[in-house]
Amino acid sequence: MEYFYIKITMKYLFTLVFLLTLGAGCKQKVLSGKELENKLKETMTDYLHKTLEPGAAFTIKDVSFYPEKNKKLYICEFNVDLHTNKSDTTGVMIATISNDFKEVHRTR
Repeated sequence: MEYFYIKITMKYLFTLVFLLTLGAGCKQKVLSGKELENKLKETMTDYLHKTLEPGAAFTIKDVSFYPEKNKKLYICEFNVDLHTNKSDTTGVMIATISNDFKEVHRTR
């Protein structure tokens, strides 16, 4: 009978350890420095590919950003080279990007 209780206890203990390990392993990695800058550029690049007119080409040269912790987003300023059939221009695009990099709202 004692063997049965040890077996059940070990089963639940193993399940608990497995679930804790799984939960800790799935936590989103906190980005900083160059990795964060590259992720913000990548997110804005994806957004521009979806929203710009066909035939427009662009290059994001650099990004300046400020994390807004209360609203859980980044306020970003991108320096962009934009090339269309009619013109070539260099300008600044300002956008907010959510902490999970899924939402982009371009303000300018």
